[in-house]
Amino acid sequence: ETMLYTVADLSDVWVLAQVFQSDAGKIKPGDAAEVTVDAYPGRVFNGRVQYVLPQLDINTRTLPVRLVFPNPGLKLRPGMYVNVRVKLPMGRQFVVPASAAFHSGTRNLIFVYQGEGNIEPREVEFGPQVGDEIVVSKGLKAEEQIVTSANFLIDSEAQLQAAAGAFVPPPPGAGQAASMNAPAQQQANVELTTDPNPPHKGSNTVRVKLTGQDGQPIAGANVTVTFYMAAMPAMGMAAMKTAINASDKGGGMYEGKGDLGSGGTWQVTIRAQQNGQTIANKQLTLNATGGM
Repeated sequence: ETMLYTVADLSDVWVLAQVFQSDAGKIKPGDAAEVTVDAYPGRVFNGRVQYVLPQLDINTRTLPVRLVFPNPGLKLRPGMYVNVRVKLPMGRQFVVPASAAFHSGTRNLIFVYQGEGNIEPREVEFGPQVGDEIVVSKGLKAEEQIVTSANFLIDSEAQLQAAAGAFVPPPPGAGQAASMNAPAQQQANVELTTDPNPPHKGSNTVRVKLTGQDGQPIAGANVTVTFYMAAMPAMGMAAMKTAINASDKGGGMYEGKGDLGSGGTWQVTIRAQQNGQTIANKQLTLNATGGM
């Protein structure tokens, strides 16, 4: 026998969604859900969670979930991409805009306005993110004023001020001696490579080759590689920052490891300092593979 075609009943359709592993324990069959589709602006389809698969996807570290939706008018068609929102009881939570969250790589921060132009970087603990807001479980009080945009610029300015505060002016007459004893190169050449190449979401190794204007390798420098991705409130993503200290491996090569929290375009700053002076400061962009 030869099958000519298959007739499917589309009055109810399945939607396959991917849930972050941090949210895996919060979803169960029967939970109410909503679906929106770009093809039908403003229309919301209501359904429920039907089945939660028992195993995570090893590539994306997400949990596959199957939802079922009534499909009046057959508007939802096989192969469509949709936006899924699952309604979960979370009780009363203390939330801030997701754009206010700043991830330094080692700490979670929120910049709190103290008045008279003073801003305090406050270490906090974050809970789950819901839409354009993120739960703050510790470190912040209601009614405090916070910075909700451009927090990376504030962090960069704070680092510059810290460096300026650590500067000690030289004694009188030391300027001429310092210029005579200063190294010939005032600007180093920088080459950055990553492993893997291109970098990906997760753990990466960065290698920086540092040479002088004469092409000779520079040893004994302090080299940092900073990855930054701006906040994307429309996608529910806070700003991300990963700072990697690269250690001297000899021959002008410096190496370090760090984790990138997402694929996409990252702004990268490479800074090298030697004897308290900045000898290289290079900025570039890199595209990392992997999902958001």
